[in-house]
Amino acid sequence: MNRLYKMTSRYSWRQNVPFSLHLKIIRVACYSHASILQETRDRKPLQQVHAQIIVSNLSDNIFLCNRLMNVYASCGLVTTAQIIFSQISNRNLVSWTILISGLTKNGRFLEAIRVFHEMIVHEIMPNEKTIASVLPAFGKLGIPLLGKSLHCYWVRQNYGDNVFVETGFVDMYSKFGCMKTARNVFDNMLVRNNVSWNAIISGYSENGYGEEALWMFNRMRRKGLCTDIYTLMSVISIEDFRVGSVIHGLIITSGYENDQLVKTALMELYINGNFLNDAYCIFGEISKKDMVAWTLMLRGFSKSSNWRRTIEHFNQMMGEDGIKLDFVSLITILSGCSSSGALQQGKRVHALVIKTGFQADIFVGSAVIDMYANCASMKDTKSYFELMEEKDVACWNALISGYGMMGRGNEAIELFLKMKCSGLTPDESTLVSVLYACSHTGLVNQGLQIFDHMIKDWNIIPNSKHYACVIDLLGRAGRVKEAYSLMKSMHLQPGLDIYSSLLTACKIHRNFELGEEVSRELLELKPSDAGNYVLLSNMYALAGDWARARQSRVSLKLNNAKKIPGFSSIEINGEMFTFMASHTDHPNYLEIEEFLRSLIFEIKALGYEPDTNSVFMDVSDDVKKDILFHHSEKLAIAFALMRTKPGTVIRVTKNLRICNDCHSACTFISKAYGRVLAIKDANRFHIFQDGVCSCRDWW
Repeated sequence: MNRLYKMTSRYSWRQNVPFSLHLKIIRVACYSHASILQETRDRKPLQQVHAQIIVSNLSDNIFLCNRLMNVYASCGLVTTAQIIFSQISNRNLVSWTILISGLTKNGRFLEAIRVFHEMIVHEIMPNEKTIASVLPAFGKLGIPLLGKSLHCYWVRQNYGDNVFVETGFVDMYSKFGCMKTARNVFDNMLVRNNVSWNAIISGYSENGYGEEALWMFNRMRRKGLCTDIYTLMSVISIEDFRVGSVIHGLIITSGYENDQLVKTALMELYINGNFLNDAYCIFGEISKKDMVAWTLMLRGFSKSSNWRRTIEHFNQMMGEDGIKLDFVSLITILSGCSSSGALQQGKRVHALVIKTGFQADIFVGSAVIDMYANCASMKDTKSYFELMEEKDVACWNALISGYGMMGRGNEAIELFLKMKCSGLTPDESTLVSVLYACSHTGLVNQGLQIFDHMIKDWNIIPNSKHYACVIDLLGRAGRVKEAYSLMKSMHLQPGLDIYSSLLTACKIHRNFELGEEVSRELLELKPSDAGNYVLLSNMYALAGDWARARQSRVSLKLNNAKKIPGFSSIEINGEMFTFMASHTDHPNYLEIEEFLRSLIFEIKALGYEPDTNSVFMDVSDDVKKDILFHHSEKLAIAFALMRTKPGTVIRVTKNLRICNDCHSACTFISKAYGRVLAIKDANRFHIFQDGVCSCRDWW
């Protein structure tokens, strides 16, 4: 291709042609080539026109060179545009502006800023179009200092009012998260167009200011301005389902309901609002489904913990012509395997990662590590981690978190120190993973030391998650008053996770007085969370105060709070089975019930005694025992023992914390049947083997 740029013409102009005619011929040729370029959008015809320009000895014509650069950049061939630019001897402002615009539009933001800087160094003054072209680069890269400097330059040069540039500044400040400045620029604009309104509405929406975005949207409509597809897309993304459903109606009346981008945005709205069937209806209406739509629906099924539909959808997606797995779809399905504890399906997806060539992708790699860690397969986790050529902080975090969930705190700390030695700087998530590991292993002193070093050595200001880990660490160790004092001394407003950790510690260590005080603050913070009422009721029940325990349950109903039902999932031969406590609608319930009775009889012979204190209800001991025998994890384990070969590891995933009775029963089951039980509850893994749990009763 380089031969096309410099080439001696075989059709050089004859010496006897009059100069005026010579100029006229050149002018006609230029306009002819320019008009053809204006209609050209494909690479091959573009290169043919380019070749004609060269053989016509017009490659030094600045007008044609600029037009060539513009078309090449529009076709995504910005590197070719750069080569042409480098060979122009008499570049003008248009040349610089076209290159900057082309680089920005093709996502090469840093290069666009460098070219802009080079232009200033060459003392070529930018105009409004140049500045409007480079502004998106500052916003996308998040360089507020340079962006503000350019704004100051614009004001100092007194360019005057320009709706395109000022809209660019609104968008840039929105990308920086500086919505006050963006709004100030917007309010001072003498002329605003639809793009200006879209920029400020989108800025508010993307930065989490839903009310302001809606207010500006309504103000825009009151002024009689027509909303377009971009306006509606910005308002759909507001995290308020009621607003989104109204906008859905407006989309239909506006005639945009068949637009692919709008449909995928609506799907995301309904998925985030947990209206999965509505999202699936919209998905079904899309005639030509792209990878975004398939992946979004996959995320919806995975998010709803509907594993069967997740796998069915994934298999259907794999069978579609023209659908090629990308890193987002692989990460989505790996995340589903991770949350469900589906190791067999996870290994299948791992094979797809290798087959599709994504094994070197660090984002996919961290998802694979996370999947194996959440399936209690630490051997595979470590093997994959060590085989990765490039590891980022997320990969290290996933492995450290895995050791934390397994209760292997010393290994988590050792890995953390190795990470520091590798030259990587720990981030907020790293410290959360390490502190979490310390909390679930009883490494109190080590955890407190790491917490103290956060600010001193790594300049990381503790956030709510860090405090929650340390408060949980102190609470588990019985240092409940210290945990409470730490919460009161925080520079942050305590969140739900901190209060819940402290209340759990009060319940475990029977500090009912402090627990009652914490519960009052917790219920003021989140009166609609059913889990808080249940935790409070259980604490009163443990103290023998049945009247107040019942009152807490009544308050739960009065506040319309819905208790999350406990369930346990297990994967057998690639298929997921889910069990809920005392539910008799499972097709194999009678068979499971019979097996479970013999199981209880067998472990009782080994010394198991039902812990009736784990039932926080004012009923007889016989009723309590019956409730305990039908907890979801016991049903899942019984089914697994019936359906798997001897020696197979039984992996159960729970959505709630395992109770004392089930924990005790699992130790005896592992001994009686010679099986390894890997139980993942809401907090951590419990690996039962030969009558011993990996948590060593620190949970």
